[in-house]
Amino acid sequence: MGDAELVEAVLFSAGKPLSVKEICGVTGLEEKAVRGALRKLNRSYETRSTALDIVHIGQNYSMQLKQEYALGTEEVARKELDKDVTKTAVLIAYYQPMSKKELIGIVGEKVRDHVDLLVKMKLIYQNRTNRGYILETAPKFMEFFGIEAKSKEELKGMLAKSAGLK
Repeated sequence: MGDAELVEAVLFSAGKPLSVKEICGVTGLEEKAVRGALRKLNRSYETRSTALDIVHIGQNYSMQLKQEYALGTEEVARKELDKDVTKTAVLIAYYQPMSKKELIGIVGEKVRDHVDLLVKMKLIYQNRTNRGYILETAPKFMEFFGIEAKSKEELKGMLAKSAGLK
């Protein structure tokens, strides 16, 4: 495997922008070799027909879909959740059904944005009642997180066990 292929594999696997220094640390290559590999990859991606591209973002490099392909793949692309949103999702899954008011009491006002994102991603349901909103997981929740629970009760048990509560 050549330097360019090694750098390409690292960028593909990272799923996030990496600095030249980070690429050096992962590959064991010298900075000059990494920069040369990035130039070679850029030339290669420019001359061949591909949906992928290596882009320079600030001081970092990333592999991503070319803009003309990105729009058509949004529905199937795996979206990553940041740590705080993931914690919110787990709280909802564990305490479901729970009121949005209860969740705000635990997490704080920032949870409103988390809930909006989770609803948009179809990971949770937010049902309006005469006492406010009730939150619970949607079927897509288990698929997204790779959980093989057959019911909400089984999901709650799995979460409790992994948190050391059972």
